[in-house]
Amino acid sequence: MRDSGGQPMNTGRATGSLPPQSRGRHRSTRNPAARQDTDRQDVTGPVPGGKVPGGVTGPGQATDVGQPGSTSTSGSTSTSGSTSTSGSTGRPGARGGPALAAPARPAGDERRVHPSLAAFPGLAGLAPRRLRGQSDRIRAAMRGAIPLALAGLVANAANLGVTLIIARAMSTRSYGAVAQLFAIFFVVSMPGSALLVGVVRRITAWQHTGQADLIDAWISRVRRAGVVLVLAVATLAIITRGFIADELSLPGAGGVAEIIIAGAAWCLLCVDRGLMQCGRLYPALSANLLVDAAVKSGSTIALVLAGLDEAGAAIAVLFGVLAALAHTRWCLRRHPAALRQTEPVGSHPSSASVGAPPVGAADQRKALAVALARRRAPADADTAATTLPLPVAGPAATAEPRRLAVEVGAALVTLAFLGVLQNIDVLLQGRLAPDESGAYAAVSVAAKVIVLAAVVLAGFLLPEAADRNHLGQHALHQLGATLAILAVPAVGLLSVAAIAPDTLLSLAFGPRFTNASGALLPLAGAMTCLGATVLFSHYLLALGERAVLAVLAVATGAAVSLMAWAQGSPVSTARANLACQAALAVVTGLMVLAAARRRTAHA
Repeated sequence: MRDSGGQPMNTGRATGSLPPQSRGRHRSTRNPAARQDTDRQDVTGPVPGGKVPGGVTGPGQATDVGQPGSTSTSGSTSTSGSTSTSGSTGRPGARGGPALAAPARPAGDERRVHPSLAAFPGLAGLAPRRLRGQSDRIRAAMRGAIPLALAGLVANAANLGVTLIIARAMSTRSYGAVAQLFAIFFVVSMPGSALLVGVVRRITAWQHTGQADLIDAWISRVRRAGVVLVLAVATLAIITRGFIADELSLPGAGGVAEIIIAGAAWCLLCVDRGLMQCGRLYPALSANLLVDAAVKSGSTIALVLAGLDEAGAAIAVLFGVLAALAHTRWCLRRHPAALRQTEPVGSHPSSASVGAPPVGAADQRKALAVALARRRAPADADTAATTLPLPVAGPAATAEPRRLAVEVGAALVTLAFLGVLQNIDVLLQGRLAPDESGAYAAVSVAAKVIVLAAVVLAGFLLPEAADRNHLGQHALHQLGATLAILAVPAVGLLSVAAIAPDTLLSLAFGPRFTNASGALLPLAGAMTCLGATVLFSHYLLALGERAVLAVLAVATGAAVSLMAWAQGSPVSTARANLACQAALAVVTGLMVLAAARRRTAHA
């Protein structure tokens, strides 16, 4: 066939030799992604301040052509992914007019190109994050988690060193009482982790919807309510300390009220640590762990060696919590803008928007609402063929306050169950066999370092999973990074427990504490499984999954029954604990995979 000018026409498949993702670009003289954005802009009108999250510029603005994926009105498409509205592709032979030169990047702006994009430069703007993102996400997760893990390692090492010192200075009975008091602290303070979950979810939701102006007033109300609650708990603890000491077969009531007050104050500390996590103040959070450990360790050694025994250890815990609380308030005052992130996570403002005048909170919320509406709008057929779907805000981004309160309540109960699972063996064994409580407490201290490390790592995992939940994505890369870090001390402890448990306990605590060495290996395995369960549970709580509550409730009931049946025997108690914790870790791990599969299916 020939055209009107007498020239032969090519009647073959024009797109047969092109990769599938780029064939749709030849169906129209305009790039579909650019057509979609410009058409929507005509309908919705300009955004206050001229800024639209996601790289689209408003009327009258200059365009940052150096950003991959940025949309301009000049009519050229470069290999960095910037698109146009006039139809010229910037390559010879393109339809719609003569070829235009690709916009030059600023000097020194060199970007890495994924190997799979080298053969097809025109695909560079389609999905650069997805093509090069797997290893980058893992490296970013490790960079965020490793400082916290190192701080937690140092803090746990300091706590362990203090434990070794006071164990040699106290009788086995007094040391067993210290272990029981610490178990009370962990149970009372576990609701603080639920408050941390609620803080992270609410602040993250406000950050993603442009309501950061509501944060300060809400924080003030929460802190006032927390102070009132701590005072009420302190009064109740002082009244009931004698009854609690009798029920747990403690040598005396000294330290009971102090440890309960410390657990209540820990809840206030968790609120501030949640704020630091939302502001991504990971270095300050790592320093906060060290402040707590330093004050608590120094106070414990001084008070115990002064003859206060278990009461001195409880007072030292209270001092450490108060010092850490003062440090968090100081850090948050130093970084007042850390919580005022008003753009959705993952958006990259253009260079033109950097110098834009500030707008009010109402205008910011309106702009973000328009941007989210555009991202939720359905794409046409050409766009679906040539672009990957943008991440949309998940259901948690628009959660109602009542629903969020329900989720926080579920987190409270869930983490309370985790606290019971972590410490019920010490409480039951000490109650059923007080004479062997000291030896079992030594085994417990060595094994439960793994759980404490998992709690520290959960401080990184929780906000990361919540952020990706708002974008409709999973956070399995971050979860995998935390599990890999947790596996390092777990493997070391399990190896030593299998080869030389008596030697470890004798070197650490002295020969008086080796009677329960046979319980070290099964208890180390149980606490490794519980550490994984702690991470899985925090991941599910960040997603708003409440089914984990029922699983933990069943596991807690089974653990109490089996450990009571062990009648205080250290080895039997540890084996019963291992059976429950292993089954629980498997079930919660499967729940995490199911939740990630649902996120992928809905993306």
